[in-house]
Amino acid sequence: MKRLIYIFLACLCLTACHNNNSSMGLCPEKSISMDDTLILNIDSIFGTGDFPSKEEMTKMGNVFYQTESDGWADTYQGWYVQEKIKAVATDRELCSMARFSSVPALRAFAFSVLAEKRHQACFDIVCAGIKDTTTFALPSFDLILGGNVAKYMISTSLSDSLFSPQQLFQLDSLIAFTPGLSHLDFQVWSSVRRLSDTLEMYDRIRELYLEGHDNMLVELARYKKESDKDLFIDALKQYKKGLDREGARGECDGKTNFALAGLKNWQDADFIPLLEEIRDYELKRRYIDYGRLVVLFKAVMAYDDDWAYHFMEETFETKQAYKKTMYPEKLYEAYYEEPERVRFLPIVSKYAEKPYDWDWYHSKEK
Repeated sequence: MKRLIYIFLACLCLTACHNNNSSMGLCPEKSISMDDTLILNIDSIFGTGDFPSKEEMTKMGNVFYQTESDGWADTYQGWYVQEKIKAVATDRELCSMARFSSVPALRAFAFSVLAEKRHQACFDIVCAGIKDTTTFALPSFDLILGGNVAKYMISTSLSDSLFSPQQLFQLDSLIAFTPGLSHLDFQVWSSVRRLSDTLEMYDRIRELYLEGHDNMLVELARYKKESDKDLFIDALKQYKKGLDREGARGECDGKTNFALAGLKNWQDADFIPLLEEIRDYELKRRYIDYGRLVVLFKAVMAYDDDWAYHFMEETFETKQAYKKTMYPEKLYEAYYEEPERVRFLPIVSKYAEKPYDWDWYHSKEK
């Protein structure tokens, strides 16, 4: 209980700076622990001294270039602009860019330079910008992806291990207890998972699910509360949502797959009719959700009883399953990605096929 009170107080302190956020969700300058003589209008420095001119800046646009090459034996013109900024900008100016530039790509780029330097202001900049929902283009060679400023800053910080355990705990607390972070769906989930190792998180996990974070079903299942059973049944019933008549995936609701992923930790007889219904639907679909197959097989095998064995056996004895060549591969994945369940070994030995890239996949995981 004391630790829960501490995390709540820590969150209050950290989120206080969001009370007067701008539309980008950036905090007042005093929240950053760096020199108070910040350049408030950072865009005004371009074209002065050694900084790129405003004409050069138009070549960069709202784009953060990950590679020099465009993939066609040429160089992105904006790459030279980034390199020029990197060469001439002071740390103070980079900090100002990362927080106050009107160009989202420049905020992300400036932060990346600070991260390379492992600058101490990175933590405050990330905390100040978690509500930044603005986006930018992120090309690498001839592949162009999209980026979100807050998501980029958080993922960069974690992949580069910029923060101390205490800072990571504070950041996780801020992310997990700040409402309105739908643009950070995966990051919220990751923070909750780290915090739940040491803290009681049930109430907040349920709140997050009701706020629209469907992936919280995975964590909610661990508590096996009777009062949550209807949430899971409702999510499982949505297995056709977002699909056309032939089962092609459009803007599909993800609740069913998250519910299935959670149910490997919660076995209850009330879920069995829907598990069978989903299996029968997948066998008849023209377009298959292979990711769903893996979580479905894991959820069923977790029952580890006669019903589960017959469920798996019936699946692979049907003519439809033989036609869908990826089913045996997904059985292999479901069985070997989880602790081995000896009961199902005869079915795996008889029907499962090793994915062609299995060895490569696991070599990358090590």
